[in-house]
Amino acid sequence: MRTPWNLKLGLVLGGGAARGLAHVGVIRALMRAGIKVDIVAGTSVGSIIGGAWAAGMDIGGVESKMRSILTSEEFRSNRLSFLKESRQRRGGLLYSMGSLIRRGIVYGVSTMRQSFVSAEDFAETLGGVVPDVWIEDCMVPFGAVALDLESGEVVVLCHGSLRKAAAASSAIPGLLPPVRKDGRVLIDGGWADKVPVLPAYRMGADVVVAVDISADLDDTRNYRKGTDILLRANAIKDSILAGFTRVLADVIIEPAVKDIHWADFDSFELCIQAGDEAATQAIPAIREVVRRARWRTVIRPRLGKRLAERYLDNDSMRLTLD
Repeated sequence: MRTPWNLKLGLVLGGGAARGLAHVGVIRALMRAGIKVDIVAGTSVGSIIGGAWAAGMDIGGVESKMRSILTSEEFRSNRLSFLKESRQRRGGLLYSMGSLIRRGIVYGVSTMRQSFVSAEDFAETLGGVVPDVWIEDCMVPFGAVALDLESGEVVVLCHGSLRKAAAASSAIPGLLPPVRKDGRVLIDGGWADKVPVLPAYRMGADVVVAVDISADLDDTRNYRKGTDILLRANAIKDSILAGFTRVLADVIIEPAVKDIHWADFDSFELCIQAGDEAATQAIPAIREVVRRARWRTVIRPRLGKRLAERYLDNDSMRLTLD
């Protein structure tokens, strides 16, 4: 199904580590329904799965590669598996990081090197999913969202190496190595924009379908320690920021993965199925938005594009990773 009158449909794939495997199911459902995607904007894990698919890989191929990597002995011996906590321990990445820091584990490693997982191990894992191509050669226009530590700016990587763009967008601070280029130090885009709706508008989308896989806010009602107060405040801040961008999307898809730990990659089957089910349920809403595209109010897309132009200047769209 094509959008009428040359309107472009943008698919936004949010960040959430292991929960991001739901993106495979979402894309699978959209393709099965014949929904044509014209632009893909991804952050963190969304840039890995979205980038591989935008490059021309069949979504079945993406799923197969992800399953092969996640069940391999190499991945199971990777340090990321150490970070998984009990499923009874809910919360986002920073909450889990805070727990580990209090135990002195991640902190101890990070004081001696720039990341918990080596650049070589991360590159090997990423290379098993994301093809070694340039973003300009992707079958679907693609942008990976990253955060520049030096300037504090959000950067949308639309040029150069797809693998390096995905690596920068998913470089969890302290856990995975940042990508350096032209004075910029690029890290996980999810720390600034978990649901990159504005980057999708900046890339030319007229209609935006966003996939939000961020964790629910947990209320432990026990704020006796300073670290607990800090982590809770940060989680609230992230939720509020995501809420501001979510309202600019035309359709929000929320797979039922919010209770899955961010490092629980063993739950990939559950995540994929949850993404498929959530996207399937959203198909009627997507069709209705597209059908009414000509007559619906243009205030929201115009507002989104205006905000995107102020939020992302030209320099933030020009960086090339080679």
